[in-house]
Formats: sequence, structure tokens, C-alpha cells
Amino acid sequence: MADRGDDGKRRRLPKPVSVALLIAFAVILYAFAVDRVGVDLEEIQSETRQAQLQRIIRLLARPELTETDIGETVIAAPYAVPCGTEASGTGTEEGVGTIRVEPACGDPEATVTVTGEGFEPGAEGALNFVPDSEFAVNLEMGDFTADQNGEFSVEVELPERPSDNPQEIQAVLEARLGTWGNRVEVWEDSNENGVRDSGVITEEGLQITVDELTVEVPAVALLDSSNLLTQFVTSGDPFEADTGQANGQTALPIDEVEDNGQVRVTDVVSDEGSTTVTVQGPAGIDVSNWRVVIYDGASGDVFPSVPMGDQVRLSPRISDTTINTIDKIIDTVLLALVATTAGLILAIPLSFIAARNLMRDISTPVINLGLSLIAIPVGIGLGSLGLRYLRSILDVIPDSGWLHLVAAVVLGYLGYLGTRWTFSRFGEGSIRKLGVMSLVGILWVAAVDQFGLALISGGDAARPFFGRWGFIPGLFSTIGEIIDVLLAIVVALSVAGLLATVASRAGFRVRGRLADGIRKPLAVLLMAVAGAIWAVLIGAAIDWLYFIDNALYTFWIPAAVGALIGIFVAWRGLRTGEVRTGLTVYYIARTIFNTLRSIEPLVMVIVFVIWVGFGEFAGSLALAVHTAAALAKLYSEQVESISEGPLEAVRATGATRIQQVVYAVTPQIVPPYLSFTMYRWDINVRMSTILGFAGGGGIGSILQQNITLGDYRRASVQMLAITIVVATMDWLSARAREKLL
Repeated sequence: MADRGDDGKRRRLPKPVSVALLIAFAVILYAFAVDRVGVDLEEIQSETRQAQLQRIIRLLARPELTETDIGETVIAAPYAVPCGTEASGTGTEEGVGTIRVEPACGDPEATVTVTGEGFEPGAEGALNFVPDSEFAVNLEMGDFTADQNGEFSVEVELPERPSDNPQEIQAVLEARLGTWGNRVEVWEDSNENGVRDSGVITEEGLQITVDELTVEVPAVALLDSSNLLTQFVTSGDPFEADTGQANGQTALPIDEVEDNGQVRVTDVVSDEGSTTVTVQGPAGIDVSNWRVVIYDGASGDVFPSVPMGDQVRLSPRISDTTINTIDKIIDTVLLALVATTAGLILAIPLSFIAARNLMRDISTPVINLGLSLIAIPVGIGLGSLGLRYLRSILDVIPDSGWLHLVAAVVLGYLGYLGTRWTFSRFGEGSIRKLGVMSLVGILWVAAVDQFGLALISGGDAARPFFGRWGFIPGLFSTIGEIIDVLLAIVVALSVAGLLATVASRAGFRVRGRLADGIRKPLAVLLMAVAGAIWAVLIGAAIDWLYFIDNALYTFWIPAAVGALIGIFVAWRGLRTGEVRTGLTVYYIARTIFNTLRSIEPLVMVIVFVIWVGFGEFAGSLALAVHTAAALAKLYSEQVESISEGPLEAVRATGATRIQQVVYAVTPQIVPPYLSFTMYRWDINVRMSTILGFAGGGGIGSILQQNITLGDYRRASVQMLAITIVVATMDWLSARAREKLL
């Protein structure tokens, strides 16, 4: 061959030629990459781009952490247009400054000079002409800026507004109200009705008018200062709200509501472009922090809540942006905490089945494997149907938290007695023991089901008594709901595991009693049936996804292919005596983990938003799935790197696999597990800030909103909060690792 020498070895290119070719390839590769990326440095030098960049950087450098109200100071100088009317052309405001207009009078469109003195250095303002008119009119004339001596001189043109009466030239200065050492009170028109509402109920009651809002059948939800619903009334027929603060509550007609001496809505009228709500109660009560939410009883629409009184706030103050950012960054940290906890719970058990050193020596005889694979889907179906039937029986118990709790205690105690009796009566590995424990398990399942219902009922009933701390009993309600949802999964998997265990033990007996001429064909038949069943289940899942609706493609072909695969596995297993099921489970688990890790949480959250709606819950679910996959991989790799000595020592004693994990594996993996978990929480905090861009709640939602609106000063507050929290989390996790590891 041409590329080989006389000694038969492949010829190599001279080293300089190889280096030159490598350099040429690198140049071509980077040239192609730069072209595809679209690197264009001319855009960087564009004056427009630079101006925009400077503007954004300056805005980001001034985060809107505080707010200071702006007040106007007006210095008015009487002025005559045309001459003939007595006017001084001079105006003074004590402590602010003095303006003079020269000449002291002038004709329309004449140019005059306005000078000022006694102002703060650098003070800025506007010059306006106020004509003699029945309407409030201000005509802009120009702007001014005081020099270092507090003086200015500006030439302006008089407008075409002659009058026989004196008119005014005004210097209007905008000044910040108050300082942090001397804060001042500022009235804020909270309900934007142009009237200063005290929010105090008088003998005649208190009326709140919402402009530009007319509804067909007005209804009102009254919220107290803790944002709790105290009353829900309507001017029409009763209706149930399906959204807003009164969600799930029924609005009662106002005429049917009795006077209980407390704050209550007594009338609501909507006409002529506004809606007026009348509130009665003990005279002198300040309800300015209470709110009313207006509903339309005809359509069910709900409108934003309105405060019952105007707020008096201090200037300067912490900005609303800062307050909202703090609120959202707390949500972000807690979102990451919930996601990390959920992912941790899933990752720990999964990490052991994804550890090669624990799974590689697990093998199963062919008959046992075939019977187990057939038993698993049967067990899942029986478990689901059994729980459904059990719950239908337990429905006879009235829906009362106390009754559910009593039922849980009684059933749990009976399950405890049954468990003790079973373990004392039957030996280890007895089939009878499995059968009796199955019956005892029904008692435990019923007890857990009733305990979950007790938590839900008790938590919901206790919420009103805790006020703004209602989230504490709400936790127990949520735990009850989790139990209600997970119990079906746990029961189905438990029954499947139980049937698989029974089937596997039956397989050992069958193998010991049958001759090879019968045992081998039976093994092939069982594996063919098992393969067909699982292939049909996969075909049904594909049919559900893609609506194929063709039995040939979703049932018969998968069944045939699955049977052939089962026969092949049986043939391989009969040659070696057993099937290496441990490694099969290991590879399947690793494939699933890698697939889930390859999908970014930002993509996952889109699916969860559709499932559970916008908010932190969707974000926590997306992060939990990604966290479970990532931690399971890290944990399993840590299990694979443990010292084999303790594991072999425990294994030599005849310990079960669970005992091997508890006594030989767990002591070696606790420190790295803690380290990985804290590090993952840190990662989740950073990742959760981005999920808000796709509807996952947290601080990312308001960050995305402010960036979209171009409000970079507010966006800078959120960026600053993210930086502080991430740095703090990094410091805390480092200190925790120092203390715990």
C-alpha cells in the first residue's frame, strides 16, 4: 500500500506538516464559527449602541432601593401683558429664592429676561406663564438652572395672551421632600378617586368610590387588615365566586345580612361610570388598611382590590420595588428549598439502584424473572383497584377531622397488633407470613388514609384561628393532600412488589420440582408472555401520546416483538443459568437520570405551568425533577467509590442487601451526601431565579417584567438581591460543610 513503508508500518506525515495542517484546520474552524456567530465589532463602535449601553449601565448602577416624593415650590411674579396694568414683575418665596422679570411689563411676543437669586446651587426648574383665565392653564416658557452662586438669567418670549388684569410668570422648582434625618408625611391617593379619604368610619358610615368602573350586578368582598375575608355580599341574587379572594364563597344579598355591630358593607351602587361602596361600623374605627374587592355577580368577573382609605407615607422610604423584591426573593429561596427536599427524598433510594457495585452481582433465574415481570403489572392494577374499593368502604365515616383521627388511631393500633402477632407466629421467609402481612397491610393503608384526611380537615378548620399565621395549619393540610396522592402510588407499587416476591419464590419451587425438559420450555414461555405484556403496555403508552388508534401497531406488533425479546432473554439466561437483572436495572436507571438531567428546568417548567398553573409550585416541581435526577447520579457515583472492605465484611455474615446498605454503605456516604445536598440547594436558588421567565414564579417573574418594560433601575434591585442571596448561600453552605463534614 502507498501509505506504508518497506517495514509494513504506516507512514506518518512529517511533524511540521502535521502542525501546519492542524493550524490550518483550527483557522478554518474558527473562521466558520465567527461567521456563524455573527461577530461584528463595528456595532460595538456605533455611537447609538454606545449611548444605549451607557444609559442602561447608569440605570443599573442606581437601583431603586428607596423612594423620595417630589414636591413643587412655586415662585410667582405678577406681570402685565401689555403694559398699563400695575404689576411688580418680582416674586419671592422665603427660603427658596427670588425672581425678577425685566422689563416689568411687555407686549405679546416680546422677549424678556428672567433673573433669579438666592437659590440652592444647581437648582433646576421651569418657567411658566399663567394667563388670566377661568381655567387652570400653564404655558411653558423655558427652563433654568442656578449656578454655583444660586443665580440664573434666562431670556424668554411672552405668549400671545394680552389681558387688562395682572397675570403671572412662575418659577416652578421640583424638590425632594424630606431627608432620612428629617422625614415628612406625604398623602397618597391610594384609591385614585381624587379625594382625600381618611379611612375612619363616622356616624354616617364610610363611602368608597371607584371611578371608571361600572358592573351589571355589583358585589363586594370585604377584607380586613390581615387580608382575610370578613364579608361577601351582592346587590343581586346569591352566587358563588370561582376566583379572587372570595374564591369558593357565596355572596349573600345585602338586605339579608344582619347588623352584628361589626364593620360591614351596607350598600353598593354601580352607575354613571363609577361604583360606590358604603361601609358601616362603630364610629371612630380606622379601616384605612382594609380593602374591598368588587365582583360582577352577572359574569363572575373580579376587579383589583381597592383600599378603604388613603395612605399617609413618610418620605423618603424603602421603595415598593425593594419590598416586592424581598418578598419574591424569599419565595425564590423557599421554592429552591422545597424542590431540593423533594428531589432529595426521591434521589436517595434511586441512587442505590444506580450504583454499579451494588447491582452488578444481582441475577435472577429465568423462571423467577418471568413470573416476577408478569406479577408486577398485575400487582399495580390490583393495588389501584383495591385502594379504590377500600376508600369506598371508608367513605361511611363522616367527614370530620376528629372522626378521621380516631379511625386512624384505631386502625393503626389494630395494624400494630397484627404485625406483632405475625412476626411472633411465622418464621422468616414464610409464604403464610406474606399472606397474613398482606391482610395486616390493609389495616395500615386504611390508617394512613384516614390520617391524611384528618390532617386535611384539621388543617382547613384551624386556618381561620391562626389569622396571618394560617400557613402553619396549612402545612398539615398540604401533608394530608400529599399522603392522599402518594398513597395510591405507594399501595400500587407495594402490591406489585409483594406479588413479584411471591412469584419469585414460587419460581424457586417450580425449578426444584420440574425436570429440565419441562423447566426450560416453561421458562421460555413465561419470558415470552412477560415480554409481550410489557411491550403491549409500552404500545398503549405510545398510542396515548400519538393517537395511533390502530391495534396492529399498538397491540399485535408490540406483543410479537416483546415475545421475541423475551424468548431471546430466556435463551441467553438458560445458557448462563441466570439473567443479570441488576445491571439491566442499573443501565435503565442511568439512562433515565441522564435524560432528565439533559432537559433544562426552564423547559420542564413550561410543562408544569400548563399542569398546575403559573407560580412557585410549577417552578418547584420542575426543579424537583431535575434535582432528583442530578442528585441520584451524584449519590450513585459516591456509592460506587466507597471502600469495598466493609461491604465485603458485612456480606460475609450473610446479611441481606438492605442490611448491607445500612451497615456498610450508609456510614461511608453520609458526609458527601450532605455536601452534595447543600451544594444542590445553592444551585437551585440560582436556577429558580430564571424559572420566572417561563412562569415558574419567584423573583424571575418580576425581573423579566422589568427588563421587558425597560425599567432597568427596578431590574437592578432584583439583580442585586439575587447576588446577595447567592453569595450568602455560598457562604452558609461553606460554613455548614466546615461544621458537618
